[in-house]
Amino acid sequence: MSPPFRVTKVSDEGSSSPFIARVFFGLLKFRDDLYLLAINDSERPRARDHFDQQFKPMLEAAQAARDAALEIRRLVSAHIDAIRTGQAVRYRPNQYDILQTIDIPLSQAVDKLVDQGVVAVKTGLQNILRDPLGLEIGFLFQKDSEFEVGIADLQATGQPELASYLRRVRGSWLSAFLQLRVCHEHHGWSLGGVHYSLTSPSSVAIAMPQVLGLRVDEFAQMSANRILLLIENLVVYAMDKRCPFPIFVVEIPRESRNPMDPQRFRLAPRGLDPSVPWVISYADESDFV
Repeated sequence: MSPPFRVTKVSDEGSSSPFIARVFFGLLKFRDDLYLLAINDSERPRARDHFDQQFKPMLEAAQAARDAALEIRRLVSAHIDAIRTGQAVRYRPNQYDILQTIDIPLSQAVDKLVDQGVVAVKTGLQNILRDPLGLEIGFLFQKDSEFEVGIADLQATGQPELASYLRRVRGSWLSAFLQLRVCHEHHGWSLGGVHYSLTSPSSVAIAMPQVLGLRVDEFAQMSANRILLLIENLVVYAMDKRCPFPIFVVEIPRESRNPMDPQRFRLAPRGLDPSVPWVISYADESDFV
């Protein structure tokens, strides 16, 4: 008699979610169709298991950062609505009372976003790129002098596009994001509180705290999207770079992606497909959050 099968629910999202389609299923599909393709049949099960062992902590940290960003957006939206409708405020002569606050859960969610975001890219992503994918990016997280040496090495080894991409990532957001965690852990930085001001006898204006010059929910959304896009770009780049076969990666135009499975990349045979090969480059997008 066969043992019963068990199906365990792990997410409320399906393949129509860009996060599931691209960072989860998409990268695992490329694991099978691109990375494992170059490995001997006898070594393939071990290589697959090792890849998955490195992939799991990166994915879990990235998902935790995304979950925190979604929670921040939910908290801010719900609180603004509660203040606007009067549900969370009571007006009295010469006084108004805020009946609900979000300072503590909002601060906790920001802490989670920053901590897990750093774990996802500095630990998880760096580890899987180094082993098994053979791409070293440790210099990305080091001081300027070490970073410049790493960039020069990429230029010298014929990877100018990756060098340009990493320079943009570091300059646009990663350095500030990493420094934010340092300030939180070692210098006591914490998120400021929500500010309220009476603008009429029955109206309160609300100002959300800012992080790195952005309103907290905007910072959360942008940061989570950047983290996930960095993971997707570098893992696909590393797998493509090490593949010895005449196939290449093509980026599917946004308007051509299947809404039910919005994969961003596909593989194409070199010499048989006229599509332009994907070249890694810096961009911001808001697909994941």
